[in-house]
Amino acid sequence: MRKRTQWILLSIVILLIVLLGLHRFYLYIHEDTWRAERAAIQQAKQETDLVRGDEVWKSIWDEVTWVVQGEDESGRKMMVWLREGQDPEVRLLSEGKSESQIRAIIKQSLPGIRVVRLLPGIYNNQLVWQLFYKQKDHHYYRFFSFTTGEPLPEVFTLPNR
Repeated sequence: MRKRTQWILLSIVILLIVLLGLHRFYLYIHEDTWRAERAAIQQAKQETDLVRGDEVWKSIWDEVTWVVQGEDESGRKMMVWLREGQDPEVRLLSEGKSESQIRAIIKQSLPGIRVVRLLPGIYNNQLVWQLFYKQKDHHYYRFFSFTTGEPLPEVFTLPNR
């Protein structure tokens, strides 16, 4: 009976060490992303009226753009688009469409699709919501105007593998 208890304890210790190692690995591989997100929030706070950053997205189309959503001092929801070497673009959420509003527009205008990713970004120097979706066997990119919610005419189809 004593040998059996030793093996059980040894197995538990090994399992705990493996779980701790996996946890540390997870933290290690995500640290760069989290650091970049914190830096984007900090930059938005320094360069705009943002006092609290709630959500951060990294959009890559023509250039890398960080988008921070948060609140100003009076509690108004705002979004800040940050591009390297350019002044930030700031819009109150009331001046455009929120993520939930865009999702409702997408659901109405493109029924039957599976949204893979939806994030704010910049396309042709216009503030947009970038939609990556799957319809039947194909994947597509489509852009919706941040201000009006209208879909832009371009649709990009990804080739099948």
